[in-house]
Amino acid sequence: MTCVPASLAKFVYAFFMSKLFKTISLMLSALALSLAAHANSSINYSELLTNRAQIQGQGRMTYWGFDLYDAKLLQLNHPQGASVALKIDYLKSFKSENLREQTIKEMKQLGVSSVQRDKWSVELKDIFPDVKPGHSITAIYQPKVGTIFLHNEKYVGKVSGDEFSKAFFAIWLDPRTSAPQLRSQLLSESCTPAFISPQC
Repeated sequence: MTCVPASLAKFVYAFFMSKLFKTISLMLSALALSLAAHANSSINYSELLTNRAQIQGQGRMTYWGFDLYDAKLLQLNHPQGASVALKIDYLKSFKSENLREQTIKEMKQLGVSSVQRDKWSVELKDIFPDVKPGHSITAIYQPKVGTIFLHNEKYVGKVSGDEFSKAFFAIWLDPRTSAPQLRSQLLSESCTPAFISPQC
């Protein structure tokens, strides 16, 4: 009977466990993606944004005389509870990287920590698409769920947690926003949403 050296046995065991771990990880990732797709496939976002939405306010973002996008703040009767949405209809083309960089830059100006910005920047890299005139990106805030992102009213991803939602929507709705005129148009004399600021 041939004896297997202990070192070789340990190597084989480690190799086997590594392969097994990778296989299980891939299976779990595929399952998570499948569940996410299934969870969101039941929601007709086009119908949600047309028949179940009430426009609170709207306005146009301009920079040095150039029209960049139109924005709408919507109150939604979401199947999973009342929520708020910000829909941006683009008038110019932007690369996904530019959208992400500007988002993180605005968060920095609002005091979001570098740790949070770095974490969210990585997540947004897989969500923000390239956009062209006529395209839209919609962010839907759901309490205790996070922010759901749509591209042309189709689900493209989600960032979990109320902290991200607060930081993201604050870019347009916080009193310290870099676009105060657009903020006034979006809020339409109403208070800042409570999840951003509890003070009216």
